[in-house]
Formats: sequence, C-alpha cells, structure tokens
Amino acid sequence: MKISKNFTLKELTKSSTGERLGIDNSVKDQETLVNLCALTHNVLQNIREEHGRTTVNSSFRCLELNRAIKSSDKSQHVKGEAADIECPAIDNFQLAKWIASNLDFDQVLLEFYTKGIPDSGWVHVSYKADGNNREKELTAVKVKGKTVYKEGLIG
Repeated sequence: MKISKNFTLKELTKSSTGERLGIDNSVKDQETLVNLCALTHNVLQNIREEHGRTTVNSSFRCLELNRAIKSSDKSQHVKGEAADIECPAIDNFQLAKWIASNLDFDQVLLEFYTKGIPDSGWVHVSYKADGNNREKELTAVKVKGKTVYKEGLIG
C-alpha cells in the first residue's frame, strides 16, 4: 500500500528483528495507520523531496516488537508517530537541523552521532496527527554506558 509518492506501508513496518523473531509487525488499527500517514505526508515525504533517498531504519513497531528490542512501551514508534531515518546525501546532524528549521514535528532527536562521521547514528523524528507537536530538539549520547538525552541538537 502506497502512503505517499515515495513511501509504502511495507517499508514503514519492515523489521529484520521482527522477521527473525517471528513477530507480525503489521498495523492492526485505523489510528496507527492515520498516524503513519500524517508522519509520512508532513515529514518523511518533505525530507525525501529536499534530500533525495531517505532510508527508514525503523518506523512502526508493534508492542511485542518494541518490547523485544527493549524500548519503552510509551515509544512513539508504537503509535506510528515516529521514524528513525538517514539520508545518504546529507550528514545526520545537518539533516536534524534541517528538519528543526523547516518542518512541523513533535520531536527530532539526533541519536548517537559522532562529529566528523556524517553517517554515524541516525535521526529520530516524530509527528502527532492531532497537531499538538512540541517541536522538541534533543541529542542522545552514551554516558557511562547509559543513554542520556541532552537538550538541543549537538553536533
């Protein structure tokens, strides 16, 4: 099922971990599908049109899959509101900054980026279909083996 000009439902639900563990990661409810469509139309498609190929590393994750990767039950991925992405044509830090400056979003997180290594880490971006988007910018780093979220986009 095509969600936008360049994105399909299949690529937003694909999970090699889910496949390996035999977890059905298909969307089962209308609300999640609406959220994925809103994320795609308001964020992902715009990124694709500006920066070319956009790789979705992870988007929707059913609760079982989300728990299997030890993510929070409150993750926006479970609601179909988030995607972890990269664009080969642009440094991940620059991509996060571009999103923050040009798009409506709920959160943009620069995750585990290393300055000077353009394709290190990834960008997590979320969007709420109800329009209550906080435009929160954070950077995820490891401190003593634990993930810490710092305010702002730090490159």
